[in-house]
Amino acid sequence: MNYDDNYEDEAFQTLRHFALVGLRNLNIQNRLIISYIISTIFPLLFVYLYSYYLYGSSVVTGQLLVLSILIAGIALTMTTYTYLSISSPIQHMIETCQNISDGNLDVRIQDKGNDELAYLSDNIDSMATEIQLLLEQRQESDARKRELELKMLQYQINPHFLYNTLDSIIWMAEGKKNEEVVIMTASLARLLRQSISNEDELVTIGQEIEYVRSYLTIQKMRYKDKLEFEIKADPSITQVPIIRLVLQPLVENAIYHGLKYKDSKGLLTVHGYMKGENAVIDITDDGVGMDEETLKHIYDKHKVNYRSNGVGVYNVQQRLVLYYGKDYGIIYHSEKGKGTTASVVIPGIQEESHEKS
Repeated sequence: MNYDDNYEDEAFQTLRHFALVGLRNLNIQNRLIISYIISTIFPLLFVYLYSYYLYGSSVVTGQLLVLSILIAGIALTMTTYTYLSISSPIQHMIETCQNISDGNLDVRIQDKGNDELAYLSDNIDSMATEIQLLLEQRQESDARKRELELKMLQYQINPHFLYNTLDSIIWMAEGKKNEEVVIMTASLARLLRQSISNEDELVTIGQEIEYVRSYLTIQKMRYKDKLEFEIKADPSITQVPIIRLVLQPLVENAIYHGLKYKDSKGLLTVHGYMKGENAVIDITDDGVGMDEETLKHIYDKHKVNYRSNGVGVYNVQQRLVLYYGKDYGIIYHSEKGKGTTASVVIPGIQEESHEKS
């Protein structure tokens, strides 16, 4: 390849780069204007000036001027029509893609044309439909996952707790403590009935607190020298719906990791109230508390293995965030040697259904 060939190839590459990159920095309208000027105005102007040079201001030159203006007008009309036929579908495509990006997956371009833009539009519509189907499948999967998780939790009453409760009932019966046997047996029956028989994902906070009351009644009778409890709930909060089996794991966690290691009798309080537009349930113990390092890892998944019912703080937190969103869940406050408060925060006013991802 000689020098001239190299020069021609370099010139072609420069022109190609300008066409593919340089012109792309201009919008379609400006590109068409440049194309119109170069392909129409410049040639007509050159022909007219050359005619004027040859014939001066003759009749031929005037006719040529009129013809040039007519041709330029027709070309401008065609260029404008071409611009609108390209820019309008593209603008509609951009607006639709923006709506899809903003989360509105019901919009479609629905271009009825038969060109490359219509083909591209059809593919974007198909992609939006696929995304919508995948999101619906994910929502159904999440709902099914929550349902299966709830069923798993219903049957996951700590076997050690059940065994120890039954053992305590036997011990009380042998000691002729009939009244205590009746109270503990009735509380256990309520606990099992509330845990297993109700398959609804949501209960009221009042029902959830009564479930905790049955659990604490049993634990108080088992740990007479270790546990006192108080439960209070403002009437404004009792009818607020909450996902099931949230409070009991946190209460059990407070007993086994807070009060159990205290030298004297401990107090556990459950307090439900409204705070602004949120419903809050505080579970507070005056047990051994936690240091900053332990508190930092309270939500870690590996804690599940030894915390309440195999559920643990991690599981409860994940269920709350999954159902209500990342702005809700459990907030822990603790001080070593002084106790711990776990605050469950959920929206006080809720829609009929929540589908959070």
